[in-house]
Amino acid sequence: MFRVLYRDLRHHITTEKPTTIHFNLFGILQNQNPHLKSISKIPESTNPPSFIVDFLVNSCGLSPETALSAAKKTRLCSPEKADSVLSLFESYGFTKTQITKLISHNPKLLSLDPNKNLKPKIEFLNDLGLSGPDLSKFISSSPAFLSGSLQNQTIPSFNFLKSYIGSTANILILFKRWPSIFDYNLEKVLIPNISILQVHGVPDSNISKLLTTQPRTLTKNSDRFKEIVEMVNKIGFDPLSPMFAHAVRVIAGMSKSSWERKLMVYREFGWSDNDILSAFKKQPYCMLISEEKLRRRVEFFLEKVKLKPSEILYHPAILRFSLEKRIVPRCAVLEILYSKGIKRKKLIMSTVLNMSEEEFLKKFVIQYRETAPEVMKAYEGGIEFAGFGEVVEVKE
Repeated sequence: MFRVLYRDLRHHITTEKPTTIHFNLFGILQNQNPHLKSISKIPESTNPPSFIVDFLVNSCGLSPETALSAAKKTRLCSPEKADSVLSLFESYGFTKTQITKLISHNPKLLSLDPNKNLKPKIEFLNDLGLSGPDLSKFISSSPAFLSGSLQNQTIPSFNFLKSYIGSTANILILFKRWPSIFDYNLEKVLIPNISILQVHGVPDSNISKLLTTQPRTLTKNSDRFKEIVEMVNKIGFDPLSPMFAHAVRVIAGMSKSSWERKLMVYREFGWSDNDILSAFKKQPYCMLISEEKLRRRVEFFLEKVKLKPSEILYHPAILRFSLEKRIVPRCAVLEILYSKGIKRKKLIMSTVLNMSEEEFLKKFVIQYRETAPEVMKAYEGGIEFAGFGEVVEVKE
C-alpha cells in the first residue's frame, strides 16, 4: 500500500533558474541593477589589505585562512569602526567564540554602523524578551538576522509569525528551536505550505503547533510538501486531528528510500503493509526510529518480553523508548518482582513503559527496596535482564 501511495503521488520539484534577486525574508524584494552585473564578474583582489586580515585574526579570532577569505567579503575602512562593532557584541554578553562564529559567517557586519544598523535589531529581540545567553546564542546562530532590514524584514516577519503562533512567548520558543529562520523567505517558503495544510482542512491551531515545534517541516519544497500532505490524507488521517500534522512531520523528515527500508524491517517480522499502516496511524513517530534500533527493539519485545507481533502493533508507542535507558532496566526490575512472587499479576507493558521516571521509581523500586534490595541495582542497569519466564500481556 505504501509503495502504491508513493507511486501514485508524483514528485515534481521545480528547479528555479539562478536569479539576481537579493534575499529578503518577508517580501520586499529588490532586484540588482543590471548594470552592476558586469562589475560583479570582475575577479576579487587576491590580496585584501593586510590590516583587515590582521584584525580578523587578532581581534575576531578567525584562522588565517578563514580571515583571508572573509577579508575579501568586507569593505572595512578602519579597525576603529570594526572595534566598535565588537564592543557592541561584547556589551550584550557575546562570548569570543560566538563573535568568531558570527564574523566568520558574516564579515560584512564589521562595516556596519553599530548604533544605526545593529543595535536597533538587537534591542528588538531584547524587548521581546530574548536576552542574555539566549540572545547571543540566537544571533550567533543566525548571522542573516543582523543583515536584514528591521522595518521591512524583521518586524513584518514577526507580525506574520504572530498571526499564526499567537503569543510572543511561543515565537521566542520558535526562535530558540530554529535560529536559522531568518535564512528563509517566509512569503516564498512558509505561506505556500501553510496554504496546502489549510486547503486539506488542517486547523490553524494545529498548524501553529507544527510551526512552533517542528518549523523545518514547513520549509520543504512546496511540490514535495503537497505530495506528503496528500499521502497522509490518503492513508486516512483526520485533518482535524493533531495526528495529521504529526504524520506530515514524520514523512517530511525522511527520504523515500529511508521510508522503504523501515517498511522492510517491519515486514521481516511478518507484518503486512496494512498492519504497518495501522501502527503508523496510531503512532506516526514509530517510523522515525532508525532501522537498527527498530530491529533491536522488536526482537527484544518478541524474544525477551514474549510479546506477540500483534501486541506490539497494537501499542507501537513502546518502540519509541530507549532500549538501554528505559526498556531493559524496567523489565529487569519487573523480573525481580515476579521471581520473588512480590508481583503476581501480569502487568501491561505499555503502561509500565509510559510511566514517568518518578512514577516508576516510586511504584516499583522505592516501594520494594526493603523486601527486594536488588530492584535498585536492576533499575540502575546493574543486573542483566535475560527475559521473562512468562508472557507479560499488553492491553488489548
